[in-house]
Amino acid sequence: MRAAIFIDGAYLLSYSKKHDITLKYDEIADFLLKPLRKQVPLDLLRCYFYYCAPWMSSDPTEGEKRRMEEHEQFMVELGKIERWSVRLGKLQKRREGYKEYYEQKRVDVLLSVDMVRHAAAGHIQHAIILAGDSDFIPAIEAVKESGATVTLWFGDGNTVHKDLIKLADITHALDPRKIPSKGRLFNLGSSKKKELPKETKKI
Repeated sequence: MRAAIFIDGAYLLSYSKKHDITLKYDEIADFLLKPLRKQVPLDLLRCYFYYCAPWMSSDPTEGEKRRMEEHEQFMVELGKIERWSVRLGKLQKRREGYKEYYEQKRVDVLLSVDMVRHAAAGHIQHAIILAGDSDFIPAIEAVKESGATVTLWFGDGNTVHKDLIKLADITHALDPRKIPSKGRLFNLGSSKKKELPKETKKI
């Protein structure tokens, strides 16, 4: 069986920031594949990481320049990982009344199109998605209709839409003590894991 991994980068980075962990990105793919590999032989087609460059004004500040340099270095490091592909959307500045905020554009569409395209073409038989947004529901439905199965990984319970959990064939909740990271604030504890479809558990 062949699988592909589709990661909402902003979602994963938000999770790591909340739990104050620095991720080992070169170990993430194997970590996400491990539960299913206990049941079936599984080959990875590719791990896709969807993200946006930071906002840059027409006359960028020193802070904006620094953030862009950090982003570019981050993209270089991800690009070095075997079978990883970075897909970038765009960040747009929005205004609501007197409040300014930033919004990612194209990221959800890129992820959804890639996932559906690979499943429909028969490139993969299983899709692994790390995300929490309900915007991915139509794509997951289309992937399942093509005959592929879907694993959903998500962060804290209040960051994932309940309909995503219902729709996925297998679900896993991320555990900050076990996700590959460079130094943890927590001690690793032992736990027994049982692989069951439709079961949500911490891995």
